[in-house]
Amino acid sequence: MSADRSGSIGEEIRAARKGADLTIAEVANRAKLRSAVLQAIENDDFSLCGGDTYARGHLKVIAGILKIDSTFLLEKFDEKFGKFETALLDLSEKGKRNLEKPSKSTKASWKTLSTIAVVVIALVTVVQISGSAPKNEVVSATPPSVEQPIPATASVEPEAKVVITGIKSYSWISVSDAAGNSIFTGEVRKGETKVFTDRQLLRFVIGNAGAVTLTVNGEDRGIPGKIGEVVRLQFAANDAPVAG
Repeated sequence: MSADRSGSIGEEIRAARKGADLTIAEVANRAKLRSAVLQAIENDDFSLCGGDTYARGHLKVIAGILKIDSTFLLEKFDEKFGKFETALLDLSEKGKRNLEKPSKSTKASWKTLSTIAVVVIALVTVVQISGSAPKNEVVSATPPSVEQPIPATASVEPEAKVVITGIKSYSWISVSDAAGNSIFTGEVRKGETKVFTDRQLLRFVIGNAGAVTLTVNGEDRGIPGKIGEVVRLQFAANDAPVAG
């Protein structure tokens, strides 16, 4: 491999393979890959890998076969696609283990219980106020004729707003802003909703993408991917999604 290491990931792998006098088919067979996948990697195309998790795994295996530095290849990969969150690395295996079976019993949601509690408190308050009022007091049922002034509302600046709702099992997400600052890294469970906003841009790495739905700037975008798939998306303020 060249001393300056100035080539791309694909160029480094191609040079090492040819230096070892191996064909694409031979390396692909040892790495348990289709030849088309290895050929795409040598062209710096990772779309056939099935997601960043698998792409990183393929690079480690290929590096071992060709006796090249896997750390260097992964650093190159991170420079091109961004640092991959540790929480997503076991996505595929953990996602399959935690896929939930349909539940036969239906439990009251926290939102429903909260609503019932609010109603009960409101009724108790009304009863207390009614009991303390003088008996000879007449309460008019006619609303006052004077119109109440409508308070002025400040103009709202545009912002990127993304709502993620879990619909199956679990999903692991990493969210950052336009400057690359981390906003959130963690799980979104089935039935859970998380809202993210930023004045400029929101970037997402979504693991187990088939387990969540997205609403972007008030528009339902549906399910962003498949079960076990890792997708990268970014959305601008009051704009269509920007290619990740």
